[in-house]
Amino acid sequence: MRTALAAYYGMVSFLDHHIGQLLKALDDTGLAADTRVIYTSDHGDNLGNRGFWGKSVMYEEAVAVPLIMAGADIPQAHLVHTPVSLVDLHPTFLEGLGEQPEPGEHRPGRSLFQLARHEEADRVVFSEYHAVGATAGIYMVRKGRWKYVHYVGHRPQLFDLDADPQEAHDLGTIPDHVAVRAELEAELRNIVDPDAVNARAFADQERKIAAHGGPEAIRQRGDFGYTPAPGQTPVFG
Repeated sequence: MRTALAAYYGMVSFLDHHIGQLLKALDDTGLAADTRVIYTSDHGDNLGNRGFWGKSVMYEEAVAVPLIMAGADIPQAHLVHTPVSLVDLHPTFLEGLGEQPEPGEHRPGRSLFQLARHEEADRVVFSEYHAVGATAGIYMVRKGRWKYVHYVGHRPQLFDLDADPQEAHDLGTIPDHVAVRAELEAELRNIVDPDAVNARAFADQERKIAAHGGPEAIRQRGDFGYTPAPGQTPVFG
């Protein structure tokens, strides 16, 4: 565990160093004044919390990502409480480039430039997971203080992130919160049919397994659960 934690913090320091070099290059070339910078990531890391390592869950340490913006037209030292998602980057990039969506194009997401200036406290954001040995599709909706996690074929989870930021108290089956769970499940189903998409995901995975020779052939080929060092042999552990 000490080795894993030290490696993680070492990688963070390594990345910070190179981001610093990039920002310095913008300053040195005179480009900082008219360059917008967005720092984010695709997921967090459990880092041993609750006994988990990696990601693949909907707890905040895995599903929350850093999101820092800077630029001449972006409010400085301003914390936005509106929930946002990586799908918001698409309209953000378009606005930053002075472009508009293609006629008739409808994609989820709102420009982060707009959300930085105008809070939307009840905005719903959505996440889903189907990969790496999941026994069921996992779906999450965040609305205000509430996080609802929906598992196909299993009981849901519900967390009050204002009162319980560590997500230590699962309200997913507490009778007092039936109405909140129903509201958030309805928000989820406005976005996606969880059962239908779960079935499609498993069918797609089965097709890919068959196309690569079946489970045994894939096991014999081996794979990595991480970025390998040069010359490492893939194995299934």
